[in-house]
Amino acid sequence: MRSRSRFVGLAYSILRDQDDAEDAVQNAMLSAYLHLRTFEGRSALTTWVTRIVLNAALMIRRKRKSSHIDSFPDSAAIEDASWTEGSPGRQPNPETACLEAEKLRWIDHRLAKMSPLLRQALITAYYDELSVEEGAALLGISEGTYKSRVFRAKGQLLQWARRSLLTLVRGATHSGSEIDTQPAKYS
Repeated sequence: MRSRSRFVGLAYSILRDQDDAEDAVQNAMLSAYLHLRTFEGRSALTTWVTRIVLNAALMIRRKRKSSHIDSFPDSAAIEDASWTEGSPGRQPNPETACLEAEKLRWIDHRLAKMSPLLRQALITAYYDELSVEEGAALLGISEGTYKSRVFRAKGQLLQWARRSLLTLVRGATHSGSEIDTQPAKYS
């Protein structure tokens, strides 16, 4: 495939290791071949394969990061570590989880309203966590254009957030004037 060197370059920009980049491209080509029937044709074939290469490289990078985590101590050391028994779980409290879900729904709703060019740049920068050079390479645009699109998308989100906040504040002040300020009487 003529684009192989470009794919290896993209994978290398993420992994910074030639062997891992080659592995990512090989995995991506195999995956693209196996899933060729699912290609819908909404984009060019090279765009589709580029995304598969990007995902394969990110997967290798994630695996590499997780392999650097130290292993747990042996069972004898665990028996001595009774201090962990009373520690709270990692689950957030229900209120925090609800607020987080609401925030994500709000962002998804606003992203759906955003122009595709700005949305694409913002998603590659924040959801896919790509660097400027990686995002620009993936989208096939210059780094300056990529930075501009991300900046404009963040500005749009900020403007929408301010409007939403003002609406909430105005709604609270209007309904606040109707709130009974007298303390409740208990019998």
